[in-house]
Amino acid sequence: MIVRECLEQWLRRYGEPFWIGAQTAYGFFMQPPAELLRWLFSSEALAELARPLWALLATPDVAVFPQTTLSWRNARYRVLYTLEFYVGTTMLYRLAIIEAIQV
Repeated sequence: MIVRECLEQWLRRYGEPFWIGAQTAYGFFMQPPAELLRWLFSSEALAELARPLWALLATPDVAVFPQTTLSWRNARYRVLYTLEFYVGTTMLYRLAIIEAIQV
């Protein structure tokens, strides 16, 4: 599908690198909208999450599943929640909510 190919090229060109184990991937990092966080987590669970929280947009071939750890900008993060977006039966991208791992 042409939309998926364009998104993959855009992320490879403009995305920031991050690492899952030895695999290098590219994604777009942003602050997650408050409405999305309230939809995914209860207010009690949201209050207990470590800050900062980030949303990561990645291509379907990148394995960003819950409890996966990744490295980005010299810090470690844990995937809390993953949403997959499809057009028909073709997955376009994954959106992961990640939290900083406190050391």
